[in-house]
Amino acid sequence: MGNWLILALLVAHPAAALTVVIDPGHGGSNCGAVGPGPQKPIEKRVTLAVAQALRRELERRGAHVVMTRERDAYLTLGERVRRANGARADLFLSIHANASLDHSRRGVETFVASRELVDVRAATTARGAHDPAYAMALRAQVRFIAGESARLARAVQTRLAATRPGDRGVRQAPYDVLDGVQVPAVLVEVGFVDHASEGLELARREVQRAIARALADGVVDFSGEPAATVARR
Repeated sequence: MGNWLILALLVAHPAAALTVVIDPGHGGSNCGAVGPGPQKPIEKRVTLAVAQALRRELERRGAHVVMTRERDAYLTLGERVRRANGARADLFLSIHANASLDHSRRGVETFVASRELVDVRAATTARGAHDPAYAMALRAQVRFIAGESARLARAVQTRLAATRPGDRGVRQAPYDVLDGVQVPAVLVEVGFVDHASEGLELARREVQRAIARALADGVVDFSGEPAATVARR
């Protein structure tokens, strides 16, 4: 059964179990953004801590969770995508912390693959198909996943914005880590790690747990079921 059909069944029958891939951004030699003060919160540590808390939240609610990394290790963007697809997941969330040139911005936002990226992926996916009908189905599959990614992004962003100050909305971007993921996929910026106060907040355990709960609530909202009914496959 193709991934697009599995996703259609998930939408129609939200009691179906979820396998969620969580991708803690950066890692190893790729530290990401660095925050202020003597503590200097580092993006790679914030993303891993939030991802681990999110894994516990989702597993507590019954979902099956796969992490692209579980320690401070470097992964290429392509490897992250391959691990997501290899896990035969239902959803993919890449966790990041933001930064700005003047270090004054704060807030949360959720990204989906840009329309241009989706168009290229649809064309590339269908290019090798000899049957025009099959090529059309492949393009439809890519666009279906893009639509579901947008729905997931809205669910996650709504919950996150209710938990953290500064709703920066759902946006599009040509992020490589979202290119080629064969299930609904979003990149979540959980805050600005270089902001004088927000950066220090992101390093706090209770804030990380609150973000994780919000993200888990968004996943459950997307699935269409109350938290208690999301069960392991």
